[in-house]
Amino acid sequence: MNEPTDVKRRYRQFADRECKGYSDVYYGLALAVSEDDDVVGFIAGMPVAQPNLFLASIQLLTGPDDMPTTGSELRAFLTRRGREVADVMRSHRTQTNEVGRCAVLLPALPSGPLALVEVGASAGLCLLLDQFYYEFGSTTVGEPSSPVHLRCTVAGSAPLPPALPQIVWRRGLDANPISVRDAEAVRWLLACVWPDHHERRRRLEGALDLARAQPPAVTAGDLVDDLPALLDEVPDDAQLVVFHSAVLTYVSPERREAFGEILAAASKRRDIVCLSNEAPGVIREMTALAPPLGDLRFLLGRTRFTNGRRHDELLALAHPHGAELAWL
Repeated sequence: MNEPTDVKRRYRQFADRECKGYSDVYYGLALAVSEDDDVVGFIAGMPVAQPNLFLASIQLLTGPDDMPTTGSELRAFLTRRGREVADVMRSHRTQTNEVGRCAVLLPALPSGPLALVEVGASAGLCLLLDQFYYEFGSTTVGEPSSPVHLRCTVAGSAPLPPALPQIVWRRGLDANPISVRDAEAVRWLLACVWPDHHERRRRLEGALDLARAQPPAVTAGDLVDDLPALLDEVPDDAQLVVFHSAVLTYVSPERREAFGEILAAASKRRDIVCLSNEAPGVIREMTALAPPLGDLRFLLGRTRFTNGRRHDELLALAHPHGAELAWL
């Protein structure tokens, strides 16, 4: 059981820090939740009170065009279909396979040939980052005919690559991988896209089309227990890059530390580059390097593991969905 006062505070913070000026629909709904004792009581009774989970559960039932948009509509909807919303919230967890984050990862990649391992890969769509088209203001990278166009505003001297990386091997690891051929699982992925974010929906649909034509390999497993065996499969003639984005926030601090220890141990055999794109406070080493922050920004970090030791660099501040990158 969640404390109602905590739920109110969490939804107010979600509205102010993540939605204001970015999603009118979710901003209005999150504010309405924070001021409605009945709706707060409903959410407090759920195992997970996360705003994205609650709102995505509604969208799964309504579709993006018929979401409630006001507090009164939300209350009426829960009166009619609250049991269905509760069932979705109890049986699902958010899996925002946000391909937009590839735009902030791209400048951080080392030179190839590369072997990619993504932990928390979901459907593995971000493993296809070399098949997307990127627009960094006047600088473009990739093939314009790609069904996935990513636009990212850049501040600072980001090392934008002249061409897409050479990726010779790629594999994902996820506790609950999503098959791009599973219609219900894909419907949930789409429901996790905010309803007024039409461009995000289009690029997710484009990435799903690419993945159906050539499905990326994603193994079911734990990012600590099952990672060593996966790393052993990586070919020796490529630079190993492990990356994760908005994943470790769902992992306990102890497991985050264990994840780093796995990479350090594996680096006694080969060098590893780890790219992290997580919220402040998630990775201790990156948080210690971060400047004071106002708006919610992810910390884009690069950690080089060599001979069992780590060297951390905080490279940039990134919009949570990849729309903006401020290189430090």
